[in-house]
This record gives sequence, C-alpha cells and structure tokens, in this order.
Amino acid sequence: MLRYGLIAIGILGLCTACTPDKKEVQRDLAPSKPGATKITLQLNWYPEAEHGGFYAALVHGLYQEEGLDVEIKAGGRSVVVAPELALGRAQFGVANADDVLMARSEEAPLVALMAPMQNGPRCIMVREDSGIQSFEQLKNIKLQIDSGRPYIPFLKSKGLLDPSVQLVPYYGTVAELIAGPGVAQQAYSFSEPMMAEQKGVPVKNLMMSDIGYNPYASCLVATEKYIGSNEEVVKKMVRASVEGWKKYLAEPEKTNAFILEQNHQGMTAEALQYGAEKLKGLCVPDGFAPNQLGTMSKERWSELRDQLVELKLIKGDKVDASKAFQVGYLP
Repeated sequence: MLRYGLIAIGILGLCTACTPDKKEVQRDLAPSKPGATKITLQLNWYPEAEHGGFYAALVHGLYQEEGLDVEIKAGGRSVVVAPELALGRAQFGVANADDVLMARSEEAPLVALMAPMQNGPRCIMVREDSGIQSFEQLKNIKLQIDSGRPYIPFLKSKGLLDPSVQLVPYYGTVAELIAGPGVAQQAYSFSEPMMAEQKGVPVKNLMMSDIGYNPYASCLVATEKYIGSNEEVVKKMVRASVEGWKKYLAEPEKTNAFILEQNHQGMTAEALQYGAEKLKGLCVPDGFAPNQLGTMSKERWSELRDQLVELKLIKGDKVDASKAFQVGYLP
C-alpha cells in the first residue's frame, strides 16, 4: 500500500481523522499498572499485519507488564512520523531503514531500536497473465507507484525501469490491476497480493530484496534526544515489542481481530491471516534463529547508506550509518 516515509522535520502534514478513537483502542485490553509511563507509538500507515508485533504487545499485556501505558496511533497518507517524534507528540514510531537515513540526512536524528523484518517486503506486483517474470521484463506497462520513494531511482540506476514504463500515482488499492492487463503496482508481499487473488487475479511479486535493495522494515524508532533521556523506558519498550513480535508470529489470531477493529480502510480477516503467515519468512528467514528477532547489523546499514549516497538521495557527510541504529536495548 502507499506508505509515506519519514521526511524533513519541516514538513508537518499530519492526520488526526485517521486515528482510532481511544476508547475503542483500549477496549478489552489488560489494564495498565498504577503509575505506568504513558507512551504513544506512531504508526507509518494504517493498522495492518506489518504492525502486528506492536499490537500483540498491547493486546497480550506485554507493554502493561513492563509498566508502560501505550497508545498506538494509526498512520495514513498524510501522517509523517519524524515530526511527530521531534515535536514530542509521540515518543516512538515505526519506520523503514531508508526513511531513517533520509530523515537523518535532513537533520532529524532518528534511531532504529529493533527491526522485526530481516528481509524487506517491498515488491512490484504484476499479473501472472502478463507473462512478466523479472524486472528486466517490465516494459510497455503502466506502473502504479509512489515516485518519491528511494527504490525508484535504484531501479533506474540498475537499468531495470524501461523508458516504456509509464509511472502513475498509486492510491492504495488493487482495483486498476484487477480491472485488466497492462498494469503493475508497488506492493508489500504480505498484503496486496492477497487482495488481488481474493478478486480472482493471480499475481507474481518481483521482490526488491532479490535485486539488492533490502532496507529493514517496520523498525521501532525514537529520537536521539528521547533515547538519551529515557533509557529505562526505551529498554522496556524494546523488550516488550520484541516479545510482541514473537507472540504475533506464533499466535496472530487475537491480535488480528484487534487490528481489524482499528483498520477502517477495507481490511479483511483473511488478508491479515495471510499477512501473518507471510511475515514469518521475512522476520525469521532461513538460517536466522528466532532469538535473533529484532537484531540489525552495521554491514546492512552501511550498505544501505552507501546506496542512498550513490543515488544522491542523502548527503554522505551528514549520515553516519553507525549512529542510525542501536542494538544495545535488545533483550
């Protein structure tokens, strides 16, 4: 779906209408402990499976056990996470690794604290009947995409976006793709494909990670300032979030039911279940131990930083990859 990234702090487009009513959010949840620390977690999109672990920590009382009173605020088309954190309207947020680096390049000192997904879900989704099997075959087609995202110049730099491809805006639905041939679109591998196939249109996912663009996704982030002043709270938030992701991958049903109540954008129970199943391979890929969930490496961050510098999307002298993430708070 259309997911806007973290951009310069000066851009303060915010969305309040898409935030769920607090009374509804708190319904049927374990009560917070007396004196619990109030926390707001700002999502980067509407509630979906990509946020499942954070919701699981709320639904199963893991935040409450840590003495945290957490409110999860929905994102949307007009929500920008960086300003929410910088202005103190939220203490934590959810963002992808490339958004963190781009924010830091604009002097918004965000830090990733855990990364639920080791492999990014970003893909270009094509109809099976298009005959397209690879990025090299993307020709003479309309591609619905958010042209401001970093993977577009990456595709162009690799010669994988043929001039015959017409780039058009993507508005968060699969309607045009299922309406007929000649259309491809951006997608998350655990979300839009299910929506298309529910409408009877088999699809193929061309994964960005397969061609070398693989940012960590759905990272828990906070500002350097907040982390420095609230280390114990950060430790509790990270610990509970990691356990929440483990819980979601093992038992998503109760959490999915709650997410479905919070999402008013046409989400279905079947799509959430599909997402939870597909997330397992992204969060704990082959050769990756379950107890490593959430971890990040300097090599991955440095590679991504170098890619964005080469694409002239960030200023290399302003971004130190080693400062963009911290793993010291992981359990």
